[in-house]
Amino acid sequence: MSTKQAVFQLNGEEYGLLITDVSTVEKDMDIRKMANSPSNVKGKINLRDRDIPVYSLRRKFGIEDIKQDKNTRYLIIDVKGMDIAFEVDHMKGILDLESSDIFDVPPVIKCNDTSYIKSIANVGDGLILLLDSNYLLEEEEIKALQPKSKE
Repeated sequence: MSTKQAVFQLNGEEYGLLITDVSTVEKDMDIRKMANSPSNVKGKINLRDRDIPVYSLRRKFGIEDIKQDKNTRYLIIDVKGMDIAFEVDHMKGILDLESSDIFDVPPVIKCNDTSYIKSIANVGDGLILLLDSNYLLEEEEIKALQPKSKE
């Protein structure tokens, strides 16, 4: 059995998300400031008349920010009922992975802080960390990004 992954790069490392979790990939987006947002959120973009928070996976993984360039992409993903734009350095493409190439995360890596790492794929001479989009944002971040109800 195989799985299709949207493979992208951050700081030269490769990561994957299930293609079924990615609704669209965008580029050249104008990021606007967003008041009272979590530290991993860079701001928001307007996509088809909807404001969508831009989440920095670089910040999440403790990697220094870089300036947006021609390779920067935004993966629009539904996280617990809310669209989030995950900013990545470079979109590699869609990869079809065989289950025989996918392995469990070693226990030394697995902890609460890395629950978003679902598994590891061995592809050619490299590894791809396969992520679970439902665990990329922490509960506090999700609550902070949800639209405030007007009472």
